[in-house]
Amino acid sequence: MASDGSGIDDSAKSIVVGLSGLSGIAYACGYLVLRARSRALGTDPGFAFIDQAYVFAGFRFALALLFSLLVMMPVLAALYALGRAVAKRMPTHLYALEVAAAAIVGGAAVWAFVATIGISGLLLAPASNWLGDAALGRNNYGTVLQLMTTGAAAATVLLLNARYMRQGELDGLGVVLALIGALLLVLLPMQHGVFNADRTARQLERAPEGLTGIAPPLWLVDRGASDRVVLYGHGAEGQGRLVTLREDKLEGIAVTGVSSLGAAVGERKP
Repeated sequence: MASDGSGIDDSAKSIVVGLSGLSGIAYACGYLVLRARSRALGTDPGFAFIDQAYVFAGFRFALALLFSLLVMMPVLAALYALGRAVAKRMPTHLYALEVAAAAIVGGAAVWAFVATIGISGLLLAPASNWLGDAALGRNNYGTVLQLMTTGAAAATVLLLNARYMRQGELDGLGVVLALIGALLLVLLPMQHGVFNADRTARQLERAPEGLTGIAPPLWLVDRGASDRVVLYGHGAEGQGRLVTLREDKLEGIAVTGVSSLGAAVGERKP
């Protein structure tokens, strides 16, 4: 009796579709990560529609997101237990508390989104506030902000799921929660790019041939499509300078040190 392999074929197709979907999500997240990093630093390395760097950046973001969820798990468990207790003991006040929670999370999400996209051009105009310093790797506040955003996104998803399971449909508050959750999920890779993507700068032994107007030390701070790289240094008066050129211009030039972006920005011509 011949076995029916249709079930195995369907499972294989489902796995392939699932892996393709995850790869697509990772690719899109990686693009957001690298775009956000470039905007925050003020570099313009060049972006292509197809670039394997997006995949690597996306999977690094996925690992960071899983770690953030693990760290926030005790807080999420406490919120879940609190929600069940309120639903059991004060069912008449549940909706008001959910509205209040949505208002708080929504306001925090808007603030975090505006604050994140407001960080730009740090290498040319180093910021003195705590968010700018976090983006340059000078403090850990960016990591704290990412943990809070991850927790808020997970809590919003849990609350939305609980309301849907209880009512069987999305009402007005459910739609608002879905919008807040979508905003937070888009914000997460952007925050990773601004605060947690590659924060290192590589010091070059010397300037490439024909490059003038930048005093040593010279730093490699970004790579982009079409084998382009971005170098950072300072002008004669100490002002920041960014130069984009082809990677082959660096052939034969040694890397003499690796430091944080914050340290590179702080360097000045003696």
